[in-house]
Parts: sequence; C-alpha cells; structure tokens
Amino acid sequence: MEPDTNLALNHIRYLSRAIGGRGSCTPKVRLAGEYVMSELRKLGLQKVTSEPFMGSPSTYRPYTLAYLAACLGSLLALLSGSIWLLGLAAILSGLGTWAMLAETDFSSNWAQWLLPKIATQNVTGVVPPTGEVRRRAVLFAHLDTHRTPVFYSSKIWHRLFGLLVTASFLSMAAGLVLFGLAALFNWSWLRWIGLLLLPIQAFAMYMVATADRTPHGPGANDNASGVGILLALARRLQEEPLAHTEVTLLFPDCEETGASGMKAFLDAHAAGLGSEAVYVTLDEVGLGAIKYLTADGLILKHRTHPRALDLAREVCRSLPNIKTIEETGLAYTDALPATLRGLIALTVCTVPENESESSDHWHQMSDTIEFIDPNCLEKVLRFTWELLRQIDQ
Repeated sequence: MEPDTNLALNHIRYLSRAIGGRGSCTPKVRLAGEYVMSELRKLGLQKVTSEPFMGSPSTYRPYTLAYLAACLGSLLALLSGSIWLLGLAAILSGLGTWAMLAETDFSSNWAQWLLPKIATQNVTGVVPPTGEVRRRAVLFAHLDTHRTPVFYSSKIWHRLFGLLVTASFLSMAAGLVLFGLAALFNWSWLRWIGLLLLPIQAFAMYMVATADRTPHGPGANDNASGVGILLALARRLQEEPLAHTEVTLLFPDCEETGASGMKAFLDAHAAGLGSEAVYVTLDEVGLGAIKYLTADGLILKHRTHPRALDLAREVCRSLPNIKTIEETGLAYTDALPATLRGLIALTVCTVPENESESSDHWHQMSDTIEFIDPNCLEKVLRFTWELLRQIDQ
C-alpha cells in the first residue's frame, strides 16, 4: 500500500471510529476540526486557523416547516369553501413551495428565518508555491456526517423517497394554483383536491420530522474519506509544493445541512481568491470508480463551470488507466455554492462499479471503514494530484 493511502486510511479510521458520528454544529464535529487543525500544524502548513460561522444543525427542520405550512393550507381548504380561507390555503401552499425550492437551491427563505443557528467552525490551512503565486486552488472536504433515517436504508427506499419528494413538491405547487383559482373565481368545489394533497404532504412531513431523531452516522465514506485524502495530500504538498499555485485546504462544517460552512468561506474569501481560483471538493471517495459531476443540485440542476470540466477531462486523458465517470449529481455538494456564484468548481466523488459494492451505506450506521477500498483511495489521490498539476500548468 502506498504511504499516502495508508496515511489517508489512518485519518479515516480516527474520524469514523475514535470520534464517530459528527453531526453538524455538534461537539463531535468540533473534535474533528480540532484533530484536523492539529494534523495541519504538525505538517507545518501556513495560516492554519478555525473560522467561526453560524450554521444550521438540521437539514430536515426547514422542510418540516414547509410541509407543515402546506398541510395547514390543504386542511383549511377542506374545512370551508370560504374564498378567504381558500385564499389563505393558497398562501400557505405557496409558502411551502417557496421554502422547499429555496432550501434545495441554497436561497434565503422564511423557514430558515424562523429556525435558530448555532456557532460552529471551518478549518483552513495554506500551502504556498515555490515561486510567484500566479494561480490559486481550494481543495475541500466536509467534516460533518448525516443522520441515518430509514429512507436511506436501501435502494428501494431511495427510489420511494425520491418519488415522495417529487410528489410532495408538486402537491404544494398544485395547492398554490388550485386553491388560488378557487378563491379567485369562487370555485369552492376545488377545495376537495385537498383530499389528494393532504395525505402526501402529511406523510412527507412525518418522514422528515422523524429523520431528526435518528443518530448521526460514522461517515467513513461520507466524508472521512475526503478529509483523509486531503490530509494525505497536505503532507505531499509540503514535500513537493507546486511551482506557482497557492493551495488552500478547507474543511467545512454543515455540508449535510445546507452547505452553510462553504457559503461562509466564500463570503469571507472568494473576492480575495479571485474569479480564476479553482475549487475542488472531495466527497465520498472511498469506494468504486471516480466520478466528477457535470451538474449539481437537488431539484434544480446547475451546470458545472466549463473550465472545471475541461480540467477534469484533461486529467482523464493523462491517466487513461483510471476509470472515470462523468454525469449529473443526484443531490448537492459543497461545490454548489461556488457554482452558483459563477466560480470554477468541481465535485469529485466515487460510485460503486458493480452489484458486489453497495451504495446502501450512504447516510447509514454501516458507513464504516470496513467498506473503504484502499485501491479506490489510491486512485483518487492520483487523480487529485494530477488535477493540481494541471492547475499549476
């Protein structure tokens, strides 16, 4: 086993076993941040620091409020054919639609305004080049882990929950339109559509509300694997610094609850880093074939910057023996806030290559180091190092 691969495995083992579940804004994720800071200082990186920000402890509470608003709207419509109550039902359905769409797209919304934020931190360190700084790169991997609700427990549950999310969003949008038309034209008979909408919205609300009662997973793959590889790369960068590229290593919190750590970092540093900086996130890189995303987002898909894709494709040409996949992402990653700002951002992850490798460990208590593939880590290390070389050239 290569020394860098073994080093990455050691970090993954410590984060997933010794620390364990690292929920956003929790003491465990703070321990993970302290561990990473200690390792960066041992390696001699510059500007190693903890940057505080206010983060969200839950990804599910905003959606719970969105579904609650929609449920109240559907219930009001069923209770009375009054145009005023139908109008209020349309408004509540619209509030639910707005909150859900905005939350998936990292936009401000009323559900966020009502929920408390908690102080947490990002960890950063910098490796300068040997010569003049002409380019900048930011490599990042999130520290926090997700909760383990039942709808992540199998491929069947993944599909069913995906259908539920789509159906519930469409039901809220339908409530906005249909209850609005009922109030506007006094079509009180339209209120009975609530008999179809309410069960969907109530079930979705139950699912997301109970998800917050489940434990946080150990997160060996998601995302101790990314953190471990970045720490291994930090050692190599100290020994073999790039010629003209300053590399910032970033370890944000709150990726799992809306990427507020990445947003806080960009608010503080994006202007100083410049529009030509390249942002690369490593997220779930411990099992299968390397994949980089052509688009990112949960509902609305945002195209990856063309220059980021050009870089990834050039790396693929340089490493023909490493299998890579290029496709649209299923959910969001920490690269999305950078993409939304028009920055050059790329997500690198891995996906199972065959049925013997299971993706069912995602957001589950079974996401342990036993399922991490050292060969996969080695490939990701090579891919990311070549990516840095391409940026430097």
